[in-house]
Amino acid sequence: MSKIVVVGGGAVGLFTAWYLQKKGADVTVIERTDMTDGCSYGNAGLIVPSHVIPFASPEMLRKGLKNMFKASSPVAARMFPSADLIHWYMRFLGAATNEHVEKSIPILKDLSLLSKSLYEDLKKSGDLDFPFWQKGLLMLYKSEKVGEELRHEAEIARKAGLNVSNLSAADVHKLEPDTLPLVSGGVHYHSDDHLNPAALMQSLQKALPKLGVKILTGCEVTDILTEGVKATAVVTSKGTIPFDEIVVSAGMWSLPVLKKLQVRVPVQPGKGYSFKVEAKAPIHYPALLSDANVAVTPLGNGLTQFGGGMEVGFGDMKIRHPRVQQVIKAVGEFYPTQTGMSIGDSEIWQGHRPCSFDGLPFIGKLKAYSNVFVGTGHSMMGVTLAPATGLLLSELIGGEKTSLDLNPFRIER
Repeated sequence: MSKIVVVGGGAVGLFTAWYLQKKGADVTVIERTDMTDGCSYGNAGLIVPSHVIPFASPEMLRKGLKNMFKASSPVAARMFPSADLIHWYMRFLGAATNEHVEKSIPILKDLSLLSKSLYEDLKKSGDLDFPFWQKGLLMLYKSEKVGEELRHEAEIARKAGLNVSNLSAADVHKLEPDTLPLVSGGVHYHSDDHLNPAALMQSLQKALPKLGVKILTGCEVTDILTEGVKATAVVTSKGTIPFDEIVVSAGMWSLPVLKKLQVRVPVQPGKGYSFKVEAKAPIHYPALLSDANVAVTPLGNGLTQFGGGMEVGFGDMKIRHPRVQQVIKAVGEFYPTQTGMSIGDSEIWQGHRPCSFDGLPFIGKLKAYSNVFVGTGHSMMGVTLAPATGLLLSELIGGEKTSLDLNPFRIER
């Protein structure tokens, strides 16, 4: 039985462990935290085949340049003399082209649809216990300019084979009666689903040890031992663990681990914020408030999560209150029952999503080592793409034909 170490206890790492143990591997998961927080908890929980346009796009470049110096803007880019950050910006600029967008659309669609089908299978099987809703996703707008952009993106999604409906203001108010009259319309992506990410993580943490997976929390990686083209053991704060294969899937923390192997991966933190509240009136559908890039996720039992912000290159733990206030303001402009929310610092989650330079995740094997595999760079879609990433890595490690072509996700691209 192959001994495999998975570095990272977020959704990607745990789903990688899930599918590896299904194939008979002896799996140990190493996680630096106590696994009660992290991007997989603050994630919006949206399963979004609709998100076929990569983060590296001319539109995102335009938004970043326009808003980067506004403290309350949803998108910010840090200016700092860091070699890794400068390298990432240069790669991002090179990737933010229409040609890259066109090539990436079918790739992201197929990866998301694979994850969607795996979530459906897991829910039907009862192997994991987590709330899962299949109601689609509403992309709502106030500004007609934003509406034009959304309708253009909807047409791209339709051409990619997704089920999408344009919504008038009246259509929106039928679905969400408590939205303000200022909401001009929207787009309904029927292909999308949503779940409660905290419940998913708790279910994985409960199920995996029962299946024989060892989970070591509070376990820091200090070194990786190698012999020639093979890595042989990971040195941690809790001892040295030998392995046959290792998977590095620790989100942003994958970078310092990989640097121990002299490997640099162009990933930067995209810091975001979220908070959960008891909604004053029912919110029936998950939504993106597109004018402000705010995500809305109904989590059941009257609880709703609101989140937003994309601070590229900000690796600190400082809460930038103008961006949190921007989320609160936007929510009140779409849902009047939520106007005037008061959110304390202790209620605000913040996390560093691992953003690849081109908007595609890194899934594959390192060229320099025969037994080191990587799954990171999922940006805001870690929970969305976690099952697909885990399955693909388990297939690759097992020497099987992978469910999707991994060439677009290669580490050295």
